[in-house]
Amino acid sequence: MPIEARLQSLATRIHAQMQHPLFVHVAIFFGTLASFYFSSFFTYQPKHYFVLSFVNAFVAAGMLLIGARALPAIILALVVHWVLFVDVTMGYAVMFSLTLPIPPILVSLVHLSAIKQVKQQSSVLLMSSVYFLLFGLVLPLLQAALLLLVSSLGNVDLSAEFMLLSSSSVALTHMILTPIIFLLLSVLFGSGKDKYIAMDKEIFEMNSTVWSYRVWLALIIFTLSSIAFLTESLLLYSLWFLFLVIIFVGIGRFGIIRPMVLGLMVVGVMLYNATAKVNDAWAYDDRYVGLIEVLVAFVVLAYIHGSSTIRSFILAQEKIRSERTDPYTGLYNLAQLRDDIATCQQPILVFLDLWPTLSKLAGIGHSGQTQLLIQITRNLFATRSDIKRAYRPPFTTGVLFILPMTNNIQRELVSVSAMLDEFQFYWKGTSISLVSHTLHCLTLSDDKDLDTKISTFCDQPYYAHQKILWFEDNALSAARVSRLVKVQHAIKHNEFVLYCQPYRHLQGSNSASHFEVLLRLHPADGSQLEPAEFFPMINEFGVEEQLDKWVIENTFKQLSESLSHWASVNRCAINLTAKSLNDEELSSFVIKLAEKYEIPLDRICFEITESAALVNEAQAIATVEALKLAGCNIALDDFGTGYASFAYLRRIPVTVLKIDGEFIRDLLTNPTDRLIVESLHLVANNMSLVTVAEYVETEAHADLLKEIGIDYAQGFGMAKPLPLSEHIKTMNASMSY
Repeated sequence: MPIEARLQSLATRIHAQMQHPLFVHVAIFFGTLASFYFSSFFTYQPKHYFVLSFVNAFVAAGMLLIGARALPAIILALVVHWVLFVDVTMGYAVMFSLTLPIPPILVSLVHLSAIKQVKQQSSVLLMSSVYFLLFGLVLPLLQAALLLLVSSLGNVDLSAEFMLLSSSSVALTHMILTPIIFLLLSVLFGSGKDKYIAMDKEIFEMNSTVWSYRVWLALIIFTLSSIAFLTESLLLYSLWFLFLVIIFVGIGRFGIIRPMVLGLMVVGVMLYNATAKVNDAWAYDDRYVGLIEVLVAFVVLAYIHGSSTIRSFILAQEKIRSERTDPYTGLYNLAQLRDDIATCQQPILVFLDLWPTLSKLAGIGHSGQTQLLIQITRNLFATRSDIKRAYRPPFTTGVLFILPMTNNIQRELVSVSAMLDEFQFYWKGTSISLVSHTLHCLTLSDDKDLDTKISTFCDQPYYAHQKILWFEDNALSAARVSRLVKVQHAIKHNEFVLYCQPYRHLQGSNSASHFEVLLRLHPADGSQLEPAEFFPMINEFGVEEQLDKWVIENTFKQLSESLSHWASVNRCAINLTAKSLNDEELSSFVIKLAEKYEIPLDRICFEITESAALVNEAQAIATVEALKLAGCNIALDDFGTGYASFAYLRRIPVTVLKIDGEFIRDLLTNPTDRLIVESLHLVANNMSLVTVAEYVETEAHADLLKEIGIDYAQGFGMAKPLPLSEHIKTMNASMSY
């Protein structure tokens, strides 16, 4: 195992141990004891009172972080301190340990309860106001009341001046020290570490510039240098307050944590020096209380300023998030993608095109498509921890994400592809697998003209049976332009060629041919484009109807001119696209062509897909009924994968049912697929429909389909596509014997 992996594994184990309840309680116990030591540097000796109480702050921070679970460790630490280090009896130690922490514990519990209500309103200013109200006002009053109670029981005289000192010091402790200790404990226990540190970093990056941060640091260094050369004087305290003002200016602009820590250091040094002078004089000093009150005022202003800064940051982030995310799916747009690519070294763009699946699921509507995208991205995040965001490029039907280039990138892509193979889309009580998918992968050489590159990349044709496909940045646009030129030229110069794929008749001995007409593009330059490459561009140009009519007319023409005997044809299947089904003139166009070329329409079968008729269902049904009335057969293609499959059978007068290849591919090994095919056959048989199984690749598949009762098998294992003209010659030859 590499040293980096070992260190990462060790860090993970240590982090897990630090979150163990036993470790948390031990840390709280020893932390409480240690806080007495740090508080001793700020002890007001005439009254043995902690002016800056690390104990009070640690107790409150522990309670805020883990709630009442911190109480046993806190109380035990207090008892140990009173018994071992203060030399009091066990009775007094228990009494002090149970009574003195009451105010911070009580206020912390109230704060936790209040924050649960405030968080629902997502108001940072309101949450900070609640904290200031409870820890800056209520807690000092409770602490003062407790001191009065203890003094009355112990016959100790506490002056009004001391009560003012104690109240001010409690407020200062919890407003400047408690948040720092809370943050340290959060980091130590792994609770909220990412939240607070990430927010501080984002605020710093959003508001600061390099030169402004350097100026701020220079002012801090200059002020500290000046303070180092001064002895006790009024000028020294003036510089300290100037230092606080500089830090105050940095709150929000240079994050929150750094200015807060610097402010705590300044306040600590000022209080330490002032407390030492008062203790040396062993007398109350109004200036000492005045200093604490001024520091409290500074901290209050810092709280207001910091809260306003955080609120502005959150509002800005929400605005950015709303501008950069899809409100329905939560997927990010290209603006966020550009920023993320800029921070990623050697990014790999991966696009999962969901069109093959969504084209079969038109019945699920927008809400169903949204759920599909959400469920897919959740599985991606669970599979790959380094996939932080998913993006939805405009005018696409897929999901885009980024992976960093590694030596094992191909293996990682294989794992993502395996997840997609196992993925199940759950929708209204149904479970649907993805239709065969392809991960399109692009290595970005630079981020120039990124929008154009992504648009071209995400508009690649669908490649069946190829799960991972790589593209080169510099060759992507050239290939796209080349295909575009070829398709445009083909439309203008009639370069499309008719192919067909014969079916095998599985039941009986009918020798008449049943075949599906296919379209190929053979440009004059001798190159070839597969349908998956040029069909997306056909859709883009909006010439589907024109091309469908070309196919119908040229099929009729070839059959009329070359076919010797129509008895050799059982059915000639021709595909119709969604736009053609919505053409109210299509049926009359077919009938006129049939009359022109003397085509018996009872030998013609038009194939429609489940998604096609839903574009305009009323017109589509009217077109289908008119074709059926003219004698044509109607086949429902890809049956079984669409959400509205069986509803179609009730509304569309079909005569042929084509079972989608997704149920055929694993038919030999998957009992569920066999059960589905048997059920579809039973439905078709009861409705007197002819059944055709798609993607039949082996003789074993054909034998099993024959056993089930399926009528025809279509696929490379039965017959490969060939030019229609060649198949017509074969049919003519078969009739000559």
